Amino acid sequence: MKKLIILFSFILFSLTTFSQVTDDSTTISNIELNKVFSAIDTLVYQDSVKSVLINDLTNQLNLYKTLSQQDSILLETKNKQMVILNETIELYDKRLKKVDKWYNKAWVGIIEGMALTTLSSWIVKNVND
Repeated sequence: MKKLIILFSFILFSLTTFSQVTDDSTTISNIELNKVFSAIDTLVYQDSVKSVLINDLTNQLNLYKTLSQQDSILLETKNKQMVILNETIELYDKRLKKVDKWYNKAWVGIIEGMALTTLSSWIVKNVND
């Protein structure tokens, strides 16, 4: 019995000594506590939404980087194509300078043929006489 009283007094002493309510502590009502939990839930939701938004924006940034690289490659290819086309134009100009002489024209060939025919027939006529 004496042990039971000591145990009971120890439990009572520990409950009063180690209780959480003290003179300098404040109590929070259930309404205020619910508001705090509601605010925490709202902040958690906003954080998750912002995390999703950050992931989406990161993906969009990666896509823009890829698009920028593709545009750079396309511009480089177009510049190479322009260089090749300019070289082709220069080659055509060189070819025209060689081929497009006045004595390589068709009308010159016709006149030349007529003159040679006339000259050869005149030579044949004068040699026979």
